[in-house]
Amino acid sequence: MYPIQLCKNLIKKARIHQLLTVMEVISNNQGKFYKAMETGALKRILEDGEGSGRPGFQDSGDTFYNKNPEQVKNFEETYSGEYSEKSKRMMMNMGFKPGKGLGKFEHGRVEPVEASAQKGRRGLGAKPSAVGALPQDIKEMTEEPKPQAREEVLWLDPAPEEPLSGDILDKWLQTGPVKLTIDDETNFVDPAILKGVLNSKTIFDSLDDEDLRHARSRSNPYETIGAVIFLNRAAVKMANIDAVFDFNFTKPKKQNGENAVDKKEILYFADVCAGPGGFSEYVLYRKGWRAKGFGFTLKGSNDFKLSDFYAGSPETFNPYYGVKNDGNIFDPANLQSLKEHVLKQTDDKGVHFLMADGGFSVEGQENIQEILSKQLYLCQCLAALMLVRTGGHFVVKLFDVFTLFSVGLIYIMYRCFDKVCIHKPVTSRPANSERYLICFWKRLGTEPAEQHLDYVNSMLWSEVEQNGDVTQLVPLSVIQEDKNFFEYIYKSNCLLGERQIQNLLKIARYSKDKNLKDSSLQAEMKEQCLALWKLPDSVRTQPDRRGHDDTLSAIRSLIKKPAADSHSLYSFKANVLNKPPDYLENPSNLKTYFKNVYDWNFMFLSSGKNSPDLRIFIGCGGKQVFQLESNSWKNVIDLHLTLPAKTLLYGEVVKEYRGQGNNQIYSKSLHIIDALMLGGVDISSDTLSERINQCNLFCAALNKPFDNQALPIRTKRLYNMDQFESAVNNLEYRAMKRVKRAVTISTPDRINRNEMFYVVGSVLFLKEVKDPWIAVISKTSGKKYYFSVGRDGKHNSEYNIPSDAKMDMIGAYTRRVMWPWEPAACAIFDSQTTEHVTRAEMEIYVSSTVNK
Repeated sequence: MYPIQLCKNLIKKARIHQLLTVMEVISNNQGKFYKAMETGALKRILEDGEGSGRPGFQDSGDTFYNKNPEQVKNFEETYSGEYSEKSKRMMMNMGFKPGKGLGKFEHGRVEPVEASAQKGRRGLGAKPSAVGALPQDIKEMTEEPKPQAREEVLWLDPAPEEPLSGDILDKWLQTGPVKLTIDDETNFVDPAILKGVLNSKTIFDSLDDEDLRHARSRSNPYETIGAVIFLNRAAVKMANIDAVFDFNFTKPKKQNGENAVDKKEILYFADVCAGPGGFSEYVLYRKGWRAKGFGFTLKGSNDFKLSDFYAGSPETFNPYYGVKNDGNIFDPANLQSLKEHVLKQTDDKGVHFLMADGGFSVEGQENIQEILSKQLYLCQCLAALMLVRTGGHFVVKLFDVFTLFSVGLIYIMYRCFDKVCIHKPVTSRPANSERYLICFWKRLGTEPAEQHLDYVNSMLWSEVEQNGDVTQLVPLSVIQEDKNFFEYIYKSNCLLGERQIQNLLKIARYSKDKNLKDSSLQAEMKEQCLALWKLPDSVRTQPDRRGHDDTLSAIRSLIKKPAADSHSLYSFKANVLNKPPDYLENPSNLKTYFKNVYDWNFMFLSSGKNSPDLRIFIGCGGKQVFQLESNSWKNVIDLHLTLPAKTLLYGEVVKEYRGQGNNQIYSKSLHIIDALMLGGVDISSDTLSERINQCNLFCAALNKPFDNQALPIRTKRLYNMDQFESAVNNLEYRAMKRVKRAVTISTPDRINRNEMFYVVGSVLFLKEVKDPWIAVISKTSGKKYYFSVGRDGKHNSEYNIPSDAKMDMIGAYTRRVMWPWEPAACAIFDSQTTEHVTRAEMEIYVSSTVNK
């Protein structure tokens, strides 16, 4: 039945309130009308009161426009806030009067038909969903404090600087029988508050999960913040924590306020017990490819979902599952292999910070969640001591901290970091026991604590020889002697416990009264919080998947200095990207190309003249990588290369060899020569040296040395032309499998120094200084400075390269010079040919220019 037919039937039957309801549904959302038809709600409206058969009001001729003004006023006042203006006007046209039915004799139904309270398919036998009676010893607060966007952090005073020794920790350790009750754990909390927390949870035992969720959503003033643009709410929780602590995770600082991450470094972080990866998505959203993450979580349904990282680029995130390949953090072997994995890729320093958000279902055992999570607490803290570098940070989710084991673990972390606090962010739902331990600036000398916790974990892994449990890490007397620490834990538990009780009671109140809702307050808190946390107030959307030409257009629109002779995409590819190098083929070219050798740098290539391996590469995100051939793009999916979107670089695919003679093997890698844009970051106007530094960081972030399928990516080593003679000394002859010998150079690999090398096929020269400036070496200081003569004849000299002296990437690329060595590399290297520029001729020319 369509809306018009339904309205006609109702008019005939003088069913005014039913008609008013239908008009309201239609005017607001026609989709809801059809939904009501499907559920049978409208059918019940139609069937109610059938058979009246009396004439309607159509014959009266009354309309809205000839009504008495007093009637219109009464109508407006009676239904001012219930229905839309459109539906009220329609009813007035039909002759409706407030408090009376439609029809000639005003005999239609007056009261509106109530909406169905049926929930799903529930029927006979369904258990009633209701909140239990409140415990008598719990009193609800009469006045609730007003929610605030800004949060107060209560810090622990710093711990004694003396590090914990292994002997002391071993002496403190105690084992005992397994304990599965928590109601007597009152050493670190007021007994009344502990009892209140446990009893408040029981009132929801008979409340349906759906009803509980609805009441919780309406009662929490921060609930509508949701996940915003991220994978889940956990990402926003990390954004909340990061902002509360002055963004000290994504922009870590030293204690003196200086940046902890140098410009020549990337930010390293670890995310353990973290699937599906919300915390990491947030960090990558903030930092892009300048952050490299190491993820560790259980394999399976809770694994990382990198394809769902819409807000942050996942190319620099590396999931790892330990030597057992299952991601079980409880397994000591997995933890040790994780440590080796991370340290090897961070120059044995460790990560700048570690995040841990572990948890598992404790349905039916919520009151002893802390006891069930003790090994999880331990292993996450152990991972921090293993992986976080000195001066680094740590954040871990905890639940209740009432037991001596949990408080002892926090005490050990308090002695290992300079600044510690327990904080519950506003994005952590106020009625649960969740809280976060925040630790800043890891101290020196934490190795004994790390080794001790590793030993304790091994005990728990073997179930303490099958007949007991670890009950104590630090004696109660030691904790109580440190009054600063003891009072902080006690007050924290009381404060968070009381807050949890009151919010549980609030949920109960909202469950009983379905009309309670703080929608305006929720909207206000969402706006204020997102502004404080520097997050957009928008919904999660899948990023645009651009093709190669669309990506190139986007890159061209973002670069600061577009090429002058590229007015279109086609001309940019034809005149710039496809421009061949100038070739150095005879000694007379040396003076033509290299008037001032201090302006030039060079690198050794594997490719020779017209090699297909030397290309422009464009990254469109993930494995969507293409190389430019003539004016078209070719997919290089067979290379297993991964690049972030909006990447345009100049590089070559190189065969890297290991071993000599018949035992020789090789693998391929991508060597970056130069780049215009890296993952949306425009580096085109930087100096050549700065661009190479950025490329080094880019490679460090992208490389996955433990992934045998991924193509290694490296940056060519850059040499100054004035140091040509010493640079060539890095070359050496090696015996090859198919030729007697070849001129080779070691692979530029920072991580795996395993004597890999590649064959030299040419030398590529790139200019760093733009005319009319030149680079000069000072005869007094021996330092390089930059000199030019202005149009007015004035001499200009600067020790730091001026901005107008920097040769941008496009300028350097279009002016590059290649000195081909193949197929006469050995002859050129030994200076035994007259057909090519030889090594000796280059050394003589450079020496004569330098010694002027």
